[in-house]
Amino acid sequence: MKQESISQALSGTFAKRPASVRFEAVNVVDSDDAIIAAVREGDTESFGILVRKYEDFVYTLVFGMIRTNEPARDISQEVFLRAYKGIRRFEHNSSFKTWLYRIAYNTTLAHISREKSRSKALEENVHEPKDDTYKNRSLKMTLEKLIGMLKPDLRAVVILHYYDDLKYEEIAEVLACPIGTVKIRLYRAKYELKRMWDKHAV
Repeated sequence: MKQESISQALSGTFAKRPASVRFEAVNVVDSDDAIIAAVREGDTESFGILVRKYEDFVYTLVFGMIRTNEPARDISQEVFLRAYKGIRRFEHNSSFKTWLYRIAYNTTLAHISREKSRSKALEENVHEPKDDTYKNRSLKMTLEKLIGMLKPDLRAVVILHYYDDLKYEEIAEVLACPIGTVKIRLYRAKYELKRMWDKHAV
């Protein structure tokens, strides 16, 4: 992840274990349920394991939806703080990853609603040299810009499906909608991307 990682930024938050309290060691190879149980029992430091495990996935979703680095990093930190505060409300009806993604999605939507001028952050001045390497990079940048121009609900399914490699069922859990809705949104997203590509791409 760019610059300071989310786990580094939050390291002080989840490392407040009382000196008089001892816990059985929990590490990254343990299941999420085991780590969550340890956190609920008071081993707050173990939540850092979940942060390190999922920070890249969360950041990919958030950044994919807003396309700006620093706000994406700040939102990702907020996501993990919300998850930490709400860990006792996690009921295991879905995987922790899905539950976390849902928090990330809702937190990012809230941010987008506050930033009505978000499209301005997508504007970049690109000078196009003749080499093929740059052309490929330019095409990728163009596609990423177009994804950023999609409506948030369409943008989310594209990021979750193509960037985070989630299945339709998992996306449906994250977005709290039927699988059919996920497929329709993905179809609409691809249609809109093609339409905008034909209009804007060189």
